[in-house]
Amino acid sequence: MYLWKMRYWFLNLGSILFFILVLKTQGHAQFINIAHYENKAQAYAILSAQFSKEAYFHAKAVKNLIHIKNNCDTGFVFTQLALEYADSALIVADKSSVEAILVMKRAINYQQNAKLLFKEIKNTKKTKKANALVFALGNAVDDAYLASLLFDFVEDSVNVEEKMETKPRDVSRLETDEYSFMTIKELFGTRLVEIEDELTNLEKEAINKEGADLIALNMAIEQLKKEQISFSNNMKNSSDKLISIRNELSEEMLKVVDVAIFTTQKQGFYNENVPIPLNAELPEGLVYKIQVGFFQNQLPESHFDGIFPLASEQIDNVYFRYTAGSFSVYQEAKNALLEINNKGYKDAFVVAYFNGKKITISEALKLEIKN
Repeated sequence: MYLWKMRYWFLNLGSILFFILVLKTQGHAQFINIAHYENKAQAYAILSAQFSKEAYFHAKAVKNLIHIKNNCDTGFVFTQLALEYADSALIVADKSSVEAILVMKRAINYQQNAKLLFKEIKNTKKTKKANALVFALGNAVDDAYLASLLFDFVEDSVNVEEKMETKPRDVSRLETDEYSFMTIKELFGTRLVEIEDELTNLEKEAINKEGADLIALNMAIEQLKKEQISFSNNMKNSSDKLISIRNELSEEMLKVVDVAIFTTQKQGFYNENVPIPLNAELPEGLVYKIQVGFFQNQLPESHFDGIFPLASEQIDNVYFRYTAGSFSVYQEAKNALLEINNKGYKDAFVVAYFNGKKITISEALKLEIKN
């Protein structure tokens, strides 16, 4: 009932004033504990707002030309986490919260825009869109907090965890997750190198110290070693999550027919932990692919390093055909073939499939023209 009354107070106040009140809070957010909230949609919306606010601080740093790459990377990760919580809020929300759902979706639009801007600014090293980035995240904070006040709480017989398990994992979300965990892993790795250097310097310094100075140095060394263990564990967890995401992504990408997903620059994606999918089901309809090679034995993933997405198919239980990409238009496949040729695969060529069955290029072109 309290939330019902608060809804109208905030709507009448207006989102601009709310935005100002939120951003006047100093320092970084103390993230709430979901377990303390019966209304899970409200809790997820608050977390989305808090992570958006963290991203907002990094956007302001980018605007002020402070460590642009690092702030773009970290801001991107915070924005992705904000999106995940916003998405979770929509999943567990009661359908009666129509207004809250609309506001939360608006916050998601701002967050998605901010994610693209972080990536663009990092890649171009140009900050002319930094104001748009700050604006997007400021509005995301505003709308996510506002949505948290509008979500109705209704006792539901369906467990929240059961709802979350049914949450779909689309390709774009998987790609973003991969980027996020790559960034997190890189941040942990960088800190571990710094800790190693600090330990080396402190241990050298301790050789010539005694008394209180030696005790202080040993305490600092002990603290760094604890931090080193913590970061090592976090890095391993991030690595395990990254492997899981990449395995899922390598399978899901083969279900998508889109020239945009093809690249020859995704070095290190496939390895012994993320093998090239074998005998994966092909999408329905007409699909062009690049046959990179036809071999009597399976080849190590490093042989095709950089080409993505890849698939392998066992023929007559003996030979292995390796293909790359999935294209709906023959010319797109031909363009991709040139990129693969330029990487040294001179014998590669375009192959075609229709409803999972291999057909000739002539037959494929007829179908393409017909459609």
